[in-house]
Amino acid sequence: MYKRVFKRAIDILAAFCGILILIIPMVIVGIIIKCDSEGPIIFKQKRLGKNKKQFNVYKFRTMCDKAYEKGGLATSESDSRITKVGKILRRTSIDELPQLFNIFAGQMSIIGPRPILDWEYDDYACPEYDPRFDLRPGLFCTVDVIARNAGRKQQFQMDADYCKKCSLSLDVKTFFGVIKPVLTGEGVYRDENSEAWEEVKK
Repeated sequence: MYKRVFKRAIDILAAFCGILILIIPMVIVGIIIKCDSEGPIIFKQKRLGKNKKQFNVYKFRTMCDKAYEKGGLATSESDSRITKVGKILRRTSIDELPQLFNIFAGQMSIIGPRPILDWEYDDYACPEYDPRFDLRPGLFCTVDVIARNAGRKQQFQMDADYCKKCSLSLDVKTFFGVIKPVLTGEGVYRDENSEAWEEVKK
């Protein structure tokens, strides 16, 4: 019942309240991004969602225009494609705020497996990881508690485990668990993370 009904109801309420409270700060962030560098305010990209259906995920742009086409994903803060404002937005996770609209639209959830690019899954596709597509992807996930940009095997295993065990108590534990990493800016880039995650598996 929680997975089918209450989780979505909580998402709608949380996303609506979040948008209502943060709409003015988000507009201000958009203006700052526009003043800092050329390109669109919002970065959108096709990601795999529930049942492997693609959707556009929204973020504040943190890199130069068309940066992904020039060099793929950023794995280090020293990446020259990241803008001055972008470094702050990434470190504070403010760049993720537009995903509140994805959540309200029913494409994402507050807690769930992170949405990935289709090719990111190709090298690791196996039945063991398929349960990660049983739920809507999330703004936060269990792996964020200990390694916000973990290796794919680590992430996919934890995502699959989460989808199997999803409950209100696990979502609450995960939500409060990610507060410290978000506030401290820990593990934003893949080169900052380790593969140790036994504590979260318990």
